[in-house]
Amino acid sequence: MRIAVVFRADYHDGKPVPAYPWSYVEAFQEMGHEVEVVHPAQPQKLGMNFDFALEIENGRDEAGSLRFVLQEIPFIVPSAVLFYDTHGYPDLHAEVAKSYDHVFFGTWVKRDLFAGHPSAHWCPSATDLKWFGTPEQLATEPEFDVGFFGSKRGLERAKDMVEICKRNGWTYDVRQVASNRRVRWPATGNAMAKCRVLFNRGQKHDSPNLRCIESMAMCRPLISNADPRSGMDQLFNDYPDYWGYQGPIELEHGMRVLMEQPKYQKELADNARAKVEAKHLVKHRAQQILEVVGA
Repeated sequence: MRIAVVFRADYHDGKPVPAYPWSYVEAFQEMGHEVEVVHPAQPQKLGMNFDFALEIENGRDEAGSLRFVLQEIPFIVPSAVLFYDTHGYPDLHAEVAKSYDHVFFGTWVKRDLFAGHPSAHWCPSATDLKWFGTPEQLATEPEFDVGFFGSKRGLERAKDMVEICKRNGWTYDVRQVASNRRVRWPATGNAMAKCRVLFNRGQKHDSPNLRCIESMAMCRPLISNADPRSGMDQLFNDYPDYWGYQGPIELEHGMRVLMEQPKYQKELADNARAKVEAKHLVKHRAQQILEVVGA
């Protein structure tokens, strides 16, 4: 099958900056399909002979625009869109979805937005072992007790965790690792590998977000806020897959257990890594998409 994969891409020194759309391209190719990458600046390529077109949300461009090419240009073959950030752009995604034959969304809590679409499917966050949980990363000796990595504007979510670490004398690494449009992977995974425990606090009920899946792939125990509105419990169990908490008191208790009892670190890490390998890689999501479109 000939597949058009449409997404906005960043390039640095003439090379593509790694991002999950590229992982989908590789997954489809490994399945034996012919894949053509189409960027927003190349809409003329959509006139080529394709059997299926998938557009993948991949952030705003340098001008701050969030475009969906197949919404702008009518396409006669079956088309699909994959949304990552519906919790951030619910109204936009609900409107854009109308232009596609199939909709795949990663945010469980926003599923009702697409209830009226004839083919809407939850397609949870997934990762790529090429960048997260590599043999080199798994062999890395931790330097910090706890780590949290994200955008500068989102680091405030680790405030309680940082205060708990300071109070107990635990070391921590909280920072933005990736640079927009320049450095992304494997830098993030390398930073995660230097931490004994990885922390997550979802925003807008978006778990299991990418940080959750990536942390689990790193074979490091994840401690994350327990949010019944998110889709976390649809995929993972609050122990033995991760340690859930509600509020600072439970967070501190969970951190202390993981700091003082290594057996729990290993059990959580091993269980989560096994589940990610079995069910939550990009290749699994690519297969889901092709099954839905009938390929």
